[in-house]
Amino acid sequence: MHVGELLLLLADIRPNTAVFYNQNGEPLPSPASPWTKPDVEAPAALLHVGTPGHPRRQWELVALLKEPNRPQDQILVVTKDGPMPIFGFRLVQRHIWLG
Repeated sequence: MHVGELLLLLADIRPNTAVFYNQNGEPLPSPASPWTKPDVEAPAALLHVGTPGHPRRQWELVALLKEPNRPQDQILVVTKDGPMPIFGFRLVQRHIWLG
């Protein structure tokens, strides 16, 4: 999923909704982290998840996605298993689960 597509999907979600990454049915928090670029040919933005901390909120993720220095292309989530692409999200118990 590209940054612009995710922004469109997040537009209708309440700003204080917590954001998690769905890893095999387990919600991993997505704490605030800067963008990083992977060392691969296809450029992508990386979000780091699973580290201790409070989960990012919808408005924080939207602000991060709108930063001028962020990559314009695909978003990958970095987990303990390595970078994983985001294909969308679903709402689970009033939380956003990226997946």
